[in-house]
Amino acid sequence: MATHKQKKSTAKPTSKPSTVVSIPPLSETVLDKRIFWVLCTIAFILFSNTLTHGFVLDDQAVIEQNKFVQEGFSGISKIMTTFYWEGYWESNGGLYRPLSLVLFAVEWGISPNNPFLHHFINVLLYAITIGALYKLLRLIFKQYTLWIPCCIALLFAVHPIHTEVVANIKSRDEILCFLFFVLTFRVVITSELKLWKHRLMAAGLFLLCLLSKEAGILFLPVMGLYFLLFRQQKVLQIARLFLPIVAISVAWLAVHQWIIQSSVHERITYTYLDNSVVGCPDSASQVATGIAILGRYLLKAFVPANMSYDYSYNEIPCESVGSPIVLLTLVVLIGMGYLIYRNWKKHPAISFGLLYFLITISLVTNVFTFIGATMGDRLLFAPVLGICIVVVVGLYLLFKQTEANASRTSAFYGIAFIAFLAGIFSFQRNKDWASNETLFAADVANAPNSARVHFNYGALLMAQLPEDINLQQSQLPEIADAFERALAIDSSDRGSHVNLGVCYYRLKDYPKSIDHSRKALKLNPQDATIAANLADAFFKNNQFDSAVVRYKILISTKQATAGNYSFMGTAFFNMKQYEKAIPVFKNGLKRYPKNEELLLNLGNSFGASGQFDQAIVTFLELLAINPNNKQVMQFLAMTYQRLGDGVNAQKYATMATTP
Repeated sequence: MATHKQKKSTAKPTSKPSTVVSIPPLSETVLDKRIFWVLCTIAFILFSNTLTHGFVLDDQAVIEQNKFVQEGFSGISKIMTTFYWEGYWESNGGLYRPLSLVLFAVEWGISPNNPFLHHFINVLLYAITIGALYKLLRLIFKQYTLWIPCCIALLFAVHPIHTEVVANIKSRDEILCFLFFVLTFRVVITSELKLWKHRLMAAGLFLLCLLSKEAGILFLPVMGLYFLLFRQQKVLQIARLFLPIVAISVAWLAVHQWIIQSSVHERITYTYLDNSVVGCPDSASQVATGIAILGRYLLKAFVPANMSYDYSYNEIPCESVGSPIVLLTLVVLIGMGYLIYRNWKKHPAISFGLLYFLITISLVTNVFTFIGATMGDRLLFAPVLGICIVVVVGLYLLFKQTEANASRTSAFYGIAFIAFLAGIFSFQRNKDWASNETLFAADVANAPNSARVHFNYGALLMAQLPEDINLQQSQLPEIADAFERALAIDSSDRGSHVNLGVCYYRLKDYPKSIDHSRKALKLNPQDATIAANLADAFFKNNQFDSAVVRYKILISTKQATAGNYSFMGTAFFNMKQYEKAIPVFKNGLKRYPKNEELLLNLGNSFGASGQFDQAIVTFLELLAINPNNKQVMQFLAMTYQRLGDGVNAQKYATMATTP
């Protein structure tokens, strides 16, 4: 059998065979740096639309009209030695937070009355805070992949609840307090305060945290909790470790109390208008309402909807121990307690996140002590980190059990998608904080049961009323509706009664004007402006006797105006009591010489009472003050006509008709 040798092919390939180019994976160090800068950039871009915003809400008190801040660099010493609000008002709320005010004073000294600079610093500090937080989380959760601290920091950075803190310049105290806590914690973890330089650095940073906001003291047990859970150190070991920070905290507390107690201004007492929990009927209801507030904070941490700059009376109503929201919150707290216990050793990150939230939120729930607000989005700024930790670590552990990389990747993309949606929501909410106008208009819907929100909205619209009376008529009903809504919530709202008295006066609904002005005066009997409004409404409603009674009181005070005398005298005139009208106008002219309205009314009263010679003298005096007053010329012509002086009558009649 013949065999055939296989002939070798001599054909040459037309091209070189392709080679697979593999991209080496990024080292963890490089990836860590990139994540840091990406997070900082996301945080800055997300809030960049606040850079063109103006001064809003309490920015007026801490910057725009704060006399110490407006002194610039020279005001720093006063800021450091006075309570928080003293540069604006005398309400000593027991707060000492000089650090943010010092920064505001420096910025004012560099560029006075420039909201852009203040907003830029706020956004920049927030971006730095997010980067620093990521670095801290890398240390705390070093046993996990770096994507865990990345996702936690990302969720925290884009959380919509932070819009108030970043967009409202005043809330820089929240950012600074949290930032210096993060920096302190990082120093403590990396060095364990083994050297004096580390102890001094940690103590100094924590002092800055406390000088930013009093609630910073709650971060001390948080840091101890880390060593208890993750390092499994004994309580005495932890106590010794934190001695330098405890010492600086004691020193801070002593200075804090000295500043507050040495002030000449007495401490304010909170009312239901400041904190609606104060107005609850008994201590049981107050505690129950505080628990309900905690429940609301938990809900907002997961679903930050209907955010508002204000939650005062009666947006958060008083609750009873058996109310559904209180019971549900207690059930959730029991569940959180169980998770803390269950994961204490196995998954300490879960226990740490839950305890971090409960510790940092504790003082603002009004359960343990009353604060100056019922509730606030800004007060959830730091605590929400605990929820972010629990969500991210919880999802990681859940998918880790499947041992499926694809599932864990899906979880990461899921968190990224949630962060994307939250970022859009935050970016949109930022726009509401552009000005008082935009904020008040937006939050009428977000906090429909807050009397203050409706009042502020009505007051804003009222301040923007055009001078044209006819144009006012079309806008006044909406303004009156805002104040009526405020009164429907709080019938004792004096400001709403005052403004409704004015609104209905301008709408010529004098009975309603009288009703609201009466109620306002009852709430504040010494207010001369309200008394004048009521007297004027009586006058316009032709209730002259009632008007005169009010005007008599008014003209006996130093605050009496020329208008008070004019209206009172005219009330007598309209009742044909000329002999009473004339002395009123004369007395008014003693206080307001050469007042044209008083002179005109006095001349008319003389004429109506038949004292034509006195009328002519008065009208001529007025004409000497205002030679172009055609109305006075007409009255002079009429008065001379009654005296039978045709020559002068014709003279002034001609003058009155001559252009």
